[in-house]
Amino acid sequence: MSLPLADALRQCRSHAEHLQSAIRDIPTPISEAMLEEALPSVIRALDQMVLRFIKLQDSMGEHVLRGFAVNFLLEPVDDAPLADVLSLLEKYDFLTIQDWLMQRKLRNALTHEYPDQADRQAAALNAAVRASAQLIGWLTAFEIRTLKT
Repeated sequence: MSLPLADALRQCRSHAEHLQSAIRDIPTPISEAMLEEALPSVIRALDQMVLRFIKLQDSMGEHVLRGFAVNFLLEPVDDAPLADVLSLLEKYDFLTIQDWLMQRKLRNALTHEYPDQADRQAAALNAAVRASAQLIGWLTAFEIRTLKT
């Protein structure tokens, strides 16, 4: 069941703020050595960053993208596949399908832990730090557009 768009945007903004706070608490770039020797406070910040990145990406995909297309672009995509919603948002220059799929791939990579592969962990975490700006930028664009109408 989808949230009303205003509630979904508030939820996403909360995830984005916690994500940004966690990123500020993480020494970057993240290295294998840093992961192997990380203080508990850094581990907590990394965990928070991963959790909020995943929650933000999931909430946007489940609630915001379709809700925005229906309520503000006035497109009848209530029951359309997500691929159709993404194509529509790409048509209106809100995002690109390729970028969304990259975000989704990264989200999926973050859900897997590689305890014996610190290099893979570091690469995924660094990618998430970089990708967060794009994800939050999309959220901000949707928020701004909803305020204009």
